[in-house]
Amino acid sequence: MDRIAGRPTMGTDTSAFQTAFARVLIDPRALACLYDDPARFAEENALSAAQVYALQSFDRKRLRWLSASMAVKRFYLVETYFPATFALLRRHRALSKVERSLTATYLPMKSETLIRSFRDALWVAELVERHVAQGELDIPCLLDVVRCERVEFVLWSDAESVESADDFKLRNASRPSVTEEELLDGAVRAGRHVALHEFSCDVLSYIQALTDGKAPPEPEPAPTLLLFGRIAVTDRVQKARVGRMMRSFLGQADGRRSTREILGEILGPAADRAARDAAARNCCRMLQKLHGLNLVTIEESAGPSARGGDDGAGPRSAS
Repeated sequence: MDRIAGRPTMGTDTSAFQTAFARVLIDPRALACLYDDPARFAEENALSAAQVYALQSFDRKRLRWLSASMAVKRFYLVETYFPATFALLRRHRALSKVERSLTATYLPMKSETLIRSFRDALWVAELVERHVAQGELDIPCLLDVVRCERVEFVLWSDAESVESADDFKLRNASRPSVTEEELLDGAVRAGRHVALHEFSCDVLSYIQALTDGKAPPEPEPAPTLLLFGRIAVTDRVQKARVGRMMRSFLGQADGRRSTREILGEILGPAADRAARDAAARNCCRMLQKLHGLNLVTIEESAGPSARGGDDGAGPRSAS
């Protein structure tokens, strides 16, 4: 046994002991096992009897308090990414329910791919959706709010989204503005830093009221399409309402076919000249805005060999 100043030590400086101590602080089940079944705890954590005794020398109530404090701190770090969701849950006194659910369901273990708070944010969104689906959180607009904030968070934090936004900014640098004819004859492509989602109400005004600390208005059910786009070289995600034609267009804008060809398919042969011209103008106005934000780019050709046209890039979408 190791000795310090002539006295036997309990191995509290070993990796196994420190890991077990961390487990006790983050996992309520481990804390209970330490005191209720110390032999099992020792076996599961490869500890000696002396090391288990050293852990048990801590006051159980004190450890439980420390564990709860760490769980609460972990949970509230997510509020930075989902401020409107937390504001809505707070208004309905449901924050503690989700916090307890996170603690009981997901341990804050190390991840090789995500920052711990990023992963917790995705888990919280998943838990909120699960509670809503199970009828345990009956809060108006909560599902729309959490889904909207999750889309924005994913685009903001995802490495592929950042790379795509920077790539489109570089592509469009030599063409700061585009004409209607260039857009109609060119092959437009949307990037991986663009997402298109449908919501059941005007979720943007609802979220704005929540983040301003105001009581949100009574939501009126009305299908709303929102386009999200990661802005290059910033921490900002642009959000805008779009129509169903734009959703159909962006779903086919893969850089292989011209805008005219895609619009022709969307409108169909029955559309008259006036309808086609109006659709083309409206589409081009929106595409000019999106091009200015570097959310779409125009490929050099409209054929199968268009630059980047076969990489599967395209806007993310979900209901």
